[in-house]
Parts: sequence; structure tokens; C-alpha cells
Amino acid sequence: MAVTKRKSGSITAEKPEKRVKKEKSAPAAAAPASNKKTFFGKVIDEEEDDAEDEGELEAEPIRDDDEQNDMDMEVDAAAHGDQTVPQKNKIPTKEQNAQKKALRDERRSHKPNAELIYPAKKLWEKLRLKELPKPERQQVMKEMMELITGKVQEIIFKHDMSRIIQSCLKHGNEAQRNVIAGELVGHYLTLSKSMYGRFIVVKILHYCQKYRESIIKEFYGKVRQLIKHKEASTIIEDAYSTYANAAQRAGLIQEFYGPEFRIFKVEDKKTLSDILAQNPTKKENIMKHLMETLKGCMEKGTVEFSIVHRGLLEYFEHADAKGIQEMLDVMKEQAVEILHTKEGAQVAMLCLLHASPKDRKAMLKTMKPFVVKICKEEYGHMVMLRMFDVVDDTVLMSKAILAEIVKEMEDIAKDKYGRRVILYLLAGRSPKYISPQSIELLAKGDLVRANTSKKDAAVRSSELLNYISPSLISLIATKTRALTSEPLACQVVFETMLHSTGDRQPAIDALLALAAENPSEATSETPHVLMSMPTDRLYKTLVQSDYKAPLAEPSLHFAKALLTKISPHLGFFAQQSGSSPFIVLALLENPETAEETKKALEAKGSAKGSITIQKELEKVVKGKPENEFKAVRLILDTLSK
Repeated sequence: MAVTKRKSGSITAEKPEKRVKKEKSAPAAAAPASNKKTFFGKVIDEEEDDAEDEGELEAEPIRDDDEQNDMDMEVDAAAHGDQTVPQKNKIPTKEQNAQKKALRDERRSHKPNAELIYPAKKLWEKLRLKELPKPERQQVMKEMMELITGKVQEIIFKHDMSRIIQSCLKHGNEAQRNVIAGELVGHYLTLSKSMYGRFIVVKILHYCQKYRESIIKEFYGKVRQLIKHKEASTIIEDAYSTYANAAQRAGLIQEFYGPEFRIFKVEDKKTLSDILAQNPTKKENIMKHLMETLKGCMEKGTVEFSIVHRGLLEYFEHADAKGIQEMLDVMKEQAVEILHTKEGAQVAMLCLLHASPKDRKAMLKTMKPFVVKICKEEYGHMVMLRMFDVVDDTVLMSKAILAEIVKEMEDIAKDKYGRRVILYLLAGRSPKYISPQSIELLAKGDLVRANTSKKDAAVRSSELLNYISPSLISLIATKTRALTSEPLACQVVFETMLHSTGDRQPAIDALLALAAENPSEATSETPHVLMSMPTDRLYKTLVQSDYKAPLAEPSLHFAKALLTKISPHLGFFAQQSGSSPFIVLALLENPETAEETKKALEAKGSAKGSITIQKELEKVVKGKPENEFKAVRLILDTLSK
């Protein structure tokens, strides 16, 4: 018998050793003519065995248990004198499959609602096909509703049937959806806690407006527990932030205030301020329960929900100094997780405002990896502005926050919200870039800042600006065309030229180099900067910054340098119907360049040697309506004075 060995993960066979037992002596006449030998009692032809040995190379890989079983069977057979080893009976594939199918069907038939589940699955396979024609989908939905109507409650907690019900809510008509939603009334609280059932609640909130109120009412009295539940918390958040009206949102958040509000809703009061104004004696009890609920949410990891942010904001607005500090100890490392909502961003701003220098440092460290993302957040960017207002350690701010902004400055400068972060460092609370509501929100914290921050606001702003100015100037010098072609980034370029500190000449030179390009060589892909929006307005305001507010500090003397660059093409720019004539008009109005520009316009034009540029401009507007070529007309009026 072959002896097997395990080597390098596979099993191979060695050549069988010849085992020849001594035969009992027998008469010579009875001896066989050919060489014979016995093997475990079996007579084997030696020549055949030798041939078999010569041809045997390597055994097929087999499992240890199969090998051992085969060896045991052979040994057992030899011990009992059997001449053959029993073989396994192989069942044909078709017959085997039929047996398996019959066994599976029998097993399924014993499960609850088997007569419903398996036909529904077959219909669902058709229903969920994206390319299924609408008439066929309607027919499948009709058959599906005939199956599940009256039995929805029995099947909704199963994973597969939950998916089927969701598809019915998605593809069914309003009447079919309402049938399903109606059968589940009274069960939404339980469904919300189910791993699979909660998805059905989400779908009903989305598709069945008629049942939204009944769903939300089932949550009343249990909100405080549900908001800490792993599955149900997402349902409460969806109901609060997306589907509930103002009164329903107030009813949900009121349960954070204590047991009394779980049973008795204050329907005419929408905020905690309204409730405390009517019942000031309840403040201590309300604040106690509110803090307990909020701490529980943070411990359970549900701090990212907007309903929790609303509760946090109300707490910070009404808590005393001791209560605020107690909440700060818990919140300082989680503030970065709540910046995506309006209330959450305001909470983070209040945390920074009331925090000690040590707590602010901890908050900065948690926000450092997400600085660029925060700058681009609709509400989160306001947290950055508050940070610039209150953090006294400008060295830490430069290393932890501004250094991250510098790495992605071009991207941030082009972003709708990100550019406001940079503009705040350059222009402060300018109403040109920050809404009145945001300015008011920032101003509310100035009184508290006077008590929590020691450094003067002007000194703090100056130190931050000194750090970021060189990077801004370098960015403009190297990415001039990319920045000036973006309307939002143009604002950053303009304010950098006006308010940045340090040597601005590299940026000025880059802007002038673009303006000096020959306009006749411009294409639709790369138009001339003085003939395309928004760059033309940028150059016009830079020319005006020498004599008209807002003034550059110190003066750039940009107008004189620009006139030198574009003087060969001045007549061309003055005759255009776009905005480039306004740049020529600004040069004509600038005291530094007025005289030189006037002489250039009264000189003979290059196109027609005997006609001045002024005469060419008169021909341009002749016979044209008054509302056309306004800038050209203004240039002519200025020249005639």
C-alpha cells in the first residue's frame, strides 16, 4: 500500500514497497509458472505490480480524513479476508439535484408564511428591475399587493421581506403605499428599533405624507430613549430634520426637558426660551434633565444628529457659567463632529467663545485634520471665523490652522464658503462678503470675548494677516490666470492686493503681464483678461483703488503701471462694447493717469493714421441707442470737459 506524506501543503505518494509474504511449502508441481506474490492475502502478479510501480509518479491531492478512511477500509478488508474494497455509490447529477430541491421545498414549507414569502420573492425579482416597463411593473405590483395585503405585520421583521416591502413602497402608487402604511399603524415604534424594520419607516416617512403625523405621534413619550438607540436614533433624526413641521419638532425636542414634557406637550411654545419666559421657576429642573439627556447622547455616539445640536444650543444659551464649563469638559473634543448643521456650528462657536486657553488648544488639535473641509462647510466656515476672533495664541493658530489653509489655498479661494475664511483675514467683517445675519452672530460674542480673551482684537488680526500674506501673494504670482478667471477667487485677489502685508510687487507684475498680452491674439478658450468677466472688473477696481474707496494700503500705483502696459492697444479697448472701456474710463479719471490717458485718446489711432482715437469713438456711438456703449459715451463726455 502506498505510504502518503504531507509536504508544502500537498500530499504525495511514494512508490509502494514490495511486501512478499513467505508461502507455505507446496509440491513443486503445484508451483505456478509465472512469478506470483501475495499482498495482504491477495495473490498479485509480480510483473503487473512492477509495471504499476514504474508508471506511478504522484498521487492526486486528497484530504487527510479521506486518506485515513481509505486506509482503514483496506486494512479492515484484509483482516477479514475480503478481496475487494467497497466502492461509494454515485448518484447521477439530475437525480441528486431533484432530491436536494425536494428537501429544500419540504424544509421551506415548515416555515411561517411560506405560501406568501416565496411567491413574493419571485415577484420581487421582477419588480426591482430598473428596465421593467411601467405597465408590467404595475401588473407585478397588483399581484404583489394581492399576496401581502392583510399580512404586512407578520412579515416585516424578516430581512428578505423587509426589502420586498421597501420596493413596494418605492414602486407602488399612492393608494398601494397607504394600504401598507395603514396596516403598520401602531407598530412604528417597534419597527424603528428593528435592524430591518427601520428602513420601512424611512420609506413611509418619505412616500406617505398622510401617515407622517401618526408616525411622529407614536414616538412621543419615548424620544429620550429612542435618540440613544442604535437603530431608532436615525429615524428620530429623519423625522425631526426632514419631515416634521415646526410644532412637531418642538414636541420632539421638548422631551429633552424632563418627564413632564413627555406627557404634556406645550403646543404654543416653540423654543426653550418661550417655555422659560412663561415658567422661570422650572429652569433648574429643565436644565438638569437637558444636560443628562445630552450627555447620554454623547456617550452613545449620537451627537451628530441635528436634534441633539438643537438641544446643545438651547443649553449653552440658558446655562450659567458653571453649567457651560461642565458641558465644555464633555464637548471640547466632540465639537468637530457637529459642524455640518446650523445649530451645531453655533454650538461649536459658543464652545470656542467660552473655553479657556487650554480647552481651545484641545479643540484646535481635534480640528486640525479637517481644516480644509470645515472651511468649505456651509455652516462650519463660521467656526473658523470665530476661531480667528478668540484664540490668543496666534503661533498655535498659524501652525495648526493657517498652515493647513495654505496647503490648499487655491482650492479654498475658489470655494463659495472657503473664500470667506480668507477674506475675513483680509477684510474683516465686511458686508460685501459676509451676510448681515452672520455679522450679527459674530458680534454677539464680542462681549464674552472681552472676558475670555486677553489679546487686543486688532493685534490678533494683524498677526494672523502677517502669517498668511506671503502665501497669498505667492499664490497670485504663480496662479494668476487660474485665480482671475474665477469670480469668487477674484475677490480674494482684490482684497489681497489691498490689505496684505509685505512685498506685493510679484503679484502686481503677474497681473500686468496678463494685461500686456496682445488682444488680437486672444481666443475663445483664452480670452484677454481686460475683455472678459470677471477679470475686467478686477482691473478696474485696482485702478480705482489709487483714488477711490476702498483704498489700497499703501497705494499700489497700479493705474500708471497698467497704462504703460496697454497703451499700444488703448484705442482697441476703448471701442469695445463690453467692460474694457470702463477700465479706460477709470484710467481717465485717476489723477495719476488722467493727463496721459487723455493725450493718448486724442492722438491719432493706429488703424487710421489721420483720425484720432476720440474721432473713432464718436463714430462707434453715432446712430446707436443711448443704452449701448455707455462707457464709450462716458469717455467722450470726460474728454469734452
